[in-house]
Amino acid sequence: MNKNWMKPVTFMLLAGVIGGAGLAASHMKVAHAESEIGKPFAAASELKLDKNYTVIDQKSADVTGDNVADMVYLVGSKEKPDDIYAFGMKLVVQDGKTKAYAKTDLGDLGGYEGELTLADFTGDHVADAFVKTATGGSGGIYSHVIATFADKQGQVIFGEKENEGIKYEGAFVNGFKVEGKGTHLDKPLTVDVSGNKDLYVAAKVYDQGGKLVASPEDLSVYSYPFGSLTPIDMDGNGTFELVGEQRIVGINNTDTVSNIRSVWGFGADGKWNPWEVEYSTFLIKHPGEAVQTQMGK
Repeated sequence: MNKNWMKPVTFMLLAGVIGGAGLAASHMKVAHAESEIGKPFAAASELKLDKNYTVIDQKSADVTGDNVADMVYLVGSKEKPDDIYAFGMKLVVQDGKTKAYAKTDLGDLGGYEGELTLADFTGDHVADAFVKTATGGSGGIYSHVIATFADKQGQVIFGEKENEGIKYEGAFVNGFKVEGKGTHLDKPLTVDVSGNKDLYVAAKVYDQGGKLVASPEDLSVYSYPFGSLTPIDMDGNGTFELVGEQRIVGINNTDTVSNIRSVWGFGADGKWNPWEVEYSTFLIKHPGEAVQTQMGK
């Protein structure tokens, strides 16, 4: 696989903080035992949550900036206790000093196999909450949310818009190529798709000579949101960055035209900016399921 590096010169500011739901504090001191993963959330009633709320994951770290470890819960509602899908996910913080609970909404976040990671993404030496959950769709897409609770004010700083990563839109053009543009990139991105020539000829996208025979309007090429997003401290300074993987798809969602790998850091401007972006070109590619799906139409 030939990897071509592209480093953006111009960073487009992301539009605002997503879903900046305030931390809805409960001032009641509670005496509940620590909830366990997979069990009903003990503090649901105090926080006016449905009784079906379950603890999906939990971690402990100082997230409020007072140098005392807090307990952080990822909770979600399930129609049945043994369901693997949870909806209406929220983050709940139990203050390490007061033992009071507080919650923050994550919009309409729902999914499978929710995971919680606590790490500093903003550089203030206070842990933030990173949530990852599978959407369950055929595209292998995950939803990711990051919330910060410094000074006990809950705020989502990475939401649905940021989860789109490098949002690419393009089209097939003559010569077994895809041309298009991606957000955060300062020039168009062209991908050589000749490694998958047999598929595109069989699917009547191109003729043998590489001339486009299908209507470009019927074959839009676009990127999926992150299929993988991993917190990594790239420079070893204690502040974590995000390393993401995305797919660009062609004739159907099984036809991967290219893969995008990007590294993102939280800037002093309060926005997520790409540090590095690279994309792949297939030299040889087995058509696999994509051609079977297309030929079955």
